[in-house]
Amino acid sequence: MLNRISLTALPFAFAALACAQHPAHSAHKMTAKSQSPASLSRSVLVIDTHADTPQRFVDEHFDLADPLGDGSINLDAIHKGNLGAEFFSIWVEPTIYKGQYARRTLELIDAVKQQVARHPKELEFVATPGGIEEAHRNRRMAVLMGIEGGHSIENSIPLLRQYYALGVRYMTLTWMNSNGWADSSGDIDDKSVPHTEEGL
Repeated sequence: MLNRISLTALPFAFAALACAQHPAHSAHKMTAKSQSPASLSRSVLVIDTHADTPQRFVDEHFDLADPLGDGSINLDAIHKGNLGAEFFSIWVEPTIYKGQYARRTLELIDAVKQQVARHPKELEFVATPGGIEEAHRNRRMAVLMGIEGGHSIENSIPLLRQYYALGVRYMTLTWMNSNGWADSSGDIDDKSVPHTEEGL
């Protein structure tokens, strides 16, 4: 009952917050319009929520200090874009690594942490909003991790807890493949794939 009341009241809380902050918001909007994109970027904490680069760390032995090449992020791009925090995506290709989801997940997590260890003056591993702010104060990019696809936990709650202990802070229920407890839209019409009757 409490959750239902809280969820029902949530839109009203957001509306009240928006009304209360309207004058400040307008002033900020006017200031933002007068700034160039580069100066605006330097005045805020820029957070990107998805980078697939961990696969490059493992498969290509890519280092963030290397030239960008075909990738999306390296140290040079981080500095040029004033990137304050990045969520590195821990994604396990479900067909290639079938039967090895946990091993591949751990290799990707380790690869992210190794990058932080190699570049301690520029990167800081964090797992909280406060950690992001502290890294920003230290003039380092905050490094965070999220798992893309619930198959990484191999139907194991203890494994999920261990990923959390290693610093992972979110996990999507599925990727393009269903698992034992959640169905994906990616294969929902595939009759050869077992789908849940009572899952998500």
